[in-house]
Amino acid sequence: MRLLLVMGAVFLLATQPALPDMVRVTGRAFVEAGKQDLARRTALEDALYQAALAGGAQVDGFSVVDQGVLTGDSILLRPSSRILDFVIVEEYAAGSQYEVVIDAYVGTQPDLGCAVRPDVELIAVRPHIHASMRTPLWMKGALELAHDQTLDALGRTAKIKITRSSIDITPRGRQASAVQDDFDYQTLLTGRATRATAPVSQLPKDARGLQLRWSSDAARVNATRVTVTVEARIIDPAAPSRAGDQRLRHTIRLAPDTPWRALNVVARKDQGAVADALAEHISAGLMPLLARLPCAPLVAQLEPAGEGRFRVSLGARDGLTKQSLAFAEGRGQAWTVFRVTELAQSSAIISPMNAARAPDGLAGVSVRFSGGMQ
Repeated sequence: MRLLLVMGAVFLLATQPALPDMVRVTGRAFVEAGKQDLARRTALEDALYQAALAGGAQVDGFSVVDQGVLTGDSILLRPSSRILDFVIVEEYAAGSQYEVVIDAYVGTQPDLGCAVRPDVELIAVRPHIHASMRTPLWMKGALELAHDQTLDALGRTAKIKITRSSIDITPRGRQASAVQDDFDYQTLLTGRATRATAPVSQLPKDARGLQLRWSSDAARVNATRVTVTVEARIIDPAAPSRAGDQRLRHTIRLAPDTPWRALNVVARKDQGAVADALAEHISAGLMPLLARLPCAPLVAQLEPAGEGRFRVSLGARDGLTKQSLAFAEGRGQAWTVFRVTELAQSSAIISPMNAARAPDGLAGVSVRFSGGMQ
C-alpha cells in the first residue's frame, strides 16, 4: 500500500508584492509542423505562468512511502499570486519556437469578507412614537421602554455598533393659527400666531442612521387586542443605495375589560410585560436587516471624476484600502481591473490599472471589489 506523506511545510521562494506589480515576461513554446496556433496558445500560457511565479511561489515537498520504505520525492510548485490583468506586448516565431511577451499585473487580492471588515456604526436617532387614544393610557410608555430595550438587543448584533442620539430627522412643517393675531393666545405669549416647530437635525457627514417609528392602535376603546407597527429605516446620506427599511407588526393581547383591568391601567402593571414582549419580537425581526450590513456586496456604479478617474460610493468605512481592487461586471462588459487612487470614509476614486485596455463609456458601469460577499 502506498502512502503519500507531506514531509515539508510550504516554502516561499519569492516575496509576493503587497501591492499589485507589473512584470514583463516571455513565454516560449516549441512549434510543431502545422500547429503554430497551438504553439501560440502554449507560449501565452507559459508567459502567464511565469508572471504568476514572478509575484511569488510556494513549494510543497512530498515523499512517497511504500510499505514503510521511502521510494521517492515529489515537489509541487504553485504561484502564490494571481494574474490581475495583462497585455500582449509582442509575439513572433523564432526558429523552432514561438515567443509571446506580455506585461502582467500580479498581486494578491485583499480579503474584504465580513470577518475583516470594520464594524458598522449606526446612530440611533430620536424615535417617532404614537399611541392611539383607543389604547391603554400606559401604551406610549410601553412603546418607549420597548424602543430602548430593542436598541439594546440590536446593539448585540455581530459587527454592529449603535450609538444613541437626540438627533431628530422626522420632517415637520409649520403650523399656522386660524385665529387673528389680536385674539390668538399664542400671540399674546410669543408675539406671533404662526408656531414653527424645532428644526430637523442632520446626521454627521459619512454617518449611518437608524430610525424606529412606533405606532399602536386598537379597534375600539377597551379592546382586548392592540396592534403595534414598527417601521425601521437605515439612513445613509453618503450612499442612498445602501439604505434600507423594514416594517413589522405585532398584536398584543390585553386582559378583558374588568375591574381588575381598570386597576392595572391605573397601576401600569401591564406596561413592563408588554414592553418586554414587544422588544423581544421586534428586535428578533430586525436583526437580519442589521446583520446584512457588514456583509453587503461591495458593488457600486462608476461616476465620472476626471480623465480616467471614477468615483464610487464605497470607502474606508466599508473596508476598502489603498490595496483594494475592483472588477467591472455585467453582461457584455469588457473585463477591466481598477485600483484605488484616493480613499475617503464613504467614497473612493478608482482608475483602470491598464488604461490601454480600458474600454470607453465606463461611466455607469457596476464594479465589484474583491472579497465582497456573493
